[in-house]
Amino acid sequence: MTARKTTKTTPVPRFAHYAEKEATPTMQAYAEWLTRETGYAVDVQSVVLASWLRGEFQKSEENQRRIAEAKTRKSEQAKARAERKAERDAKREQREAAILAKAEAILAAKKEKAA
Repeated sequence: MTARKTTKTTPVPRFAHYAEKEATPTMQAYAEWLTRETGYAVDVQSVVLASWLRGEFQKSEENQRRIAEAKTRKSEQAKARAERKAERDAKREQREAAILAKAEAILAAKKEKAA
């Protein structure tokens, strides 16, 4: 029986090569501007990664799923708001109809009494 040799390697992340890219002068200036304007010490390499990979994130399945879920959630919330408004409107109409009916009954009674 022979021993089987296996090598366990950690897979390289898909966009690992972007972590080695240099900051462009614009990215460097942007990081400095962010630090100056926010008071937060921005990591230049984070600006580099964010700049290079924003588009990839936008079209990723994970982000598209998040967008779809948010859209569904907003739609459900809007529907629930519309239903609550319709219920409030219906109750208001019932109250107004009851007030009108009462007023008409009072007016009819006064007319009958006057006659």
